[in-house]
Amino acid sequence: MEKAFVSGQQTRFSPPNRGLSLGWRLALSTVLIISLVMGGISIGQQLLELKEERQMHEELLKMSLVPLAVRLEAAINLETMEREVEEFHTAYSKKGYPVHEVVLLDAAKESVFSTGVSADGANNVGYLQTTIPIFSPLLNGGKGALVVLKDSEKYRNAVRRDWLLWGVHFTVTVGVVFLFLAAAIYFQVTKPVNRLVQGVKKMEMGYWRPIELTGGAWEIRWLAWRFGNMVLEVQSAMTHLFEAEQKARSLMPKCGDSPVMADQEQPLGSGDTVSDQTNSPAYCELLAVCEKLETTSPDDPQAIQLGRSVWRQEALEANRLGFHQIKARLEDAALHLMEPDTYRSLDDRISELKASWQEWSEQRSDDLCRLLEAKGIPYVEVLHRVKHTAGVWSKMQDKGLNLDEIHDLFAFRIIVPTEADCYAALGIIHQAFKPEVSRFKDYIAKPKGNSYRSLHTCVAADIGTVFEVQIRSVAMDRQAERGDAAHWLYKKGGHETDRNHVVTRWWRKLWLRAVEPLGHE
Repeated sequence: MEKAFVSGQQTRFSPPNRGLSLGWRLALSTVLIISLVMGGISIGQQLLELKEERQMHEELLKMSLVPLAVRLEAAINLETMEREVEEFHTAYSKKGYPVHEVVLLDAAKESVFSTGVSADGANNVGYLQTTIPIFSPLLNGGKGALVVLKDSEKYRNAVRRDWLLWGVHFTVTVGVVFLFLAAAIYFQVTKPVNRLVQGVKKMEMGYWRPIELTGGAWEIRWLAWRFGNMVLEVQSAMTHLFEAEQKARSLMPKCGDSPVMADQEQPLGSGDTVSDQTNSPAYCELLAVCEKLETTSPDDPQAIQLGRSVWRQEALEANRLGFHQIKARLEDAALHLMEPDTYRSLDDRISELKASWQEWSEQRSDDLCRLLEAKGIPYVEVLHRVKHTAGVWSKMQDKGLNLDEIHDLFAFRIIVPTEADCYAALGIIHQAFKPEVSRFKDYIAKPKGNSYRSLHTCVAADIGTVFEVQIRSVAMDRQAERGDAAHWLYKKGGHETDRNHVVTRWWRKLWLRAVEPLGHE
């Protein structure tokens, strides 16, 4: 959830309602899923086994009728048949099956005689029943069926016992699985999460220490490691911010004696930066290449390959050599060739924002000028810019951000005479606006690898808008605009080489690789 600011104060959000812990949620959810799957499979298997067992009982009962059926087919009259059936029934009852009935049916399913019950299925719910055909001229139609019904009470008791055993087995299995699962989740998830939560609570109370986890799931240990890095980053940012504020306070009296305004800028030797670049043959040649790329259609067969090549090599080299405007245009042209739909969509959104925030940007720039003048801070220039489309897209891809999370989409650059004035201006900016502590970078105390030096800070205006402010001295700005070499000679392989010669060779290589495959107009 994004942070909101009202009147320069951070709005606090209510914590979520406490519910079932993560460990219990995982254990119960997993056990429920396992129970449903395992229960469904085992119930189906149990029903199949009971069905097969019933069929086996009925088949055994049917086999017991075979001798009787043979004698009935050999009988010479119905009285003999009836006597055979009675003898069979009596013998069966004496052997321990008193609830046992036999029915003889003719071809029309009519009862010829029976030992007690009818063969109607509606009246024989509590019986196991089986049928065997017989053939005899004594029966109507010359054939019939011998039906035997046996009390199923013992079978039903056996079925109930089987289901009871299944229930006990299933319950014990689920219980054991739950115990082992709960133990595993406790050691892999719950315990590390609890330590992580305790570490976060300590952070909230001001005890900023890295959270060390030696056990648990990889994701939780990675999260603790990320929290530890965040602690170090915040501590470093706070240290740099404190040191910067100390410098600002110590330099404030010195900055109020002779303020230098934009129209009173002293000759500081920075005026040759733009002219040096635009007058150099390399700049003119790169500009021609850039214009050629901008007129290339994304439908060209070589468009994607060309865009990727320019993005990976030429744009980076242009930035290193100090051609920042050319670098931005090269990146935009490359992105337009690689991802034309994405480029157009993002460019339209940025253009809409730029149009709607143009007045705000100009007003904020005037506010910064008035603020510096009111506090007696000398400055040379206050600029504002909107980040170019490819730069926004690259940052969104690298950091997984949305467009409204890009804090330097609208940025202001304050150029002051000296390094001391940088810290003085920083102190004034932080007094007037709410600083984003995690977004403060002191590249003066700790320059980048390419020797870039500046103060970067993100602050929130009274309406909640977060924007970036860069503060540089004239010398820092000259160095940043000219690239990491900061002079027209830079070393390669231990020997100094004329920069124009190197850039010209680089341009020729670019032209051969980028322009020629596109065909001639």
